Amino acid sequence: MTAEGRAPDHYQTLGVDYGASREEIEEAYHELARKLHPDVTGDDPELTARYMAVNEAYRILFKATEREDYDRSIGIEEPVEQRSGSTKARVAQSAPDSPAQDMRLLDARLRKTIRESSRLCGKGSYWEATRILEKYLKTHPENAGLRKALAEAALGRKSYHEAVNHMKVACRVEYHDPENFVMLASIYVEAGQLVLAEKALLEALGWNAEHEGALRLRKRIREIRDEEKPSIQKIFGRISRVLKR
Repeated sequence: MTAEGRAPDHYQTLGVDYGASREEIEEAYHELARKLHPDVTGDDPELTARYMAVNEAYRILFKATEREDYDRSIGIEEPVEQRSGSTKARVAQSAPDSPAQDMRLLDARLRKTIRESSRLCGKGSYWEATRILEKYLKTHPENAGLRKALAEAALGRKSYHEAVNHMKVACRVEYHDPENFVMLASIYVEAGQLVLAEKALLEALGWNAEHEGALRLRKRIREIRDEEKPSIQKIFGRISRVLKR
C-alpha cells in the first residue's frame, strides 16, 4: 500500500497503459531496470526503492493470473484487449494526477512512438520517423531509446554527423550497454571513420569481451582495411615500370 492507503499503480510504475501487452510490459521493465539497477545508480535509497517497485510491478503484471487478480483489486474488469481510455479515467479517480504520473504516461507514448518510428524506417520513411521523434527531445533529452531511434532515422538519411551525436548521448546515458557502442561503431564504419569505429568497439568489448556484434564488426573493419591496401601485384607492377625507365 502507498502512504495514502492506496494499492500502488503498477501500470504507472512501469509507465505503460492499462491495456499494455506482455511484450510492452517486458520492454518497459527492461528499460527501467537497466537505468535503475544498483550497479548503475549506486547506493541512492530513493532509486533503489524505485528499482524494487519496478521489479514488483513486473512480477505482478507479467504473469496473467496475478495481473487479473491485481486488475480486479483496482477496479478493472474488462479483458486486456478491450480496455480503452475510459479504463484509465476510472482507475485514475482513486489516484490524483501528479507530475510524476504525467511523465510516466508521456514515457508510454514515447515508447509507442519509437516503435512506430522503427516501422517507418523499415519502409524507408526516415524523414517522417525523425519528425515524430523530435518532438520528444525537449521532454526526454537524455532518453537513450529516443536517441537510438533518432540515430537510426538519421543514418537512413545518410546524416552521419547527426546519427553520431545522438548515439554519443545514448552511450553516455547507458554507458554500461555494449550494444550502444556497437551501434555507434557501425555508424562510424558507414561514414568511413574506421579509427573512431575501432575506439567505440574497444568500449563495447571492455564491457563484454565476447560480444558477437562487436567481434563481427571488428572483423569487418579488418576486411575493409585489407581491401584498401594495394595488392602485392600492383606494388610489383609499379616497381617493374620504374626499373624499365
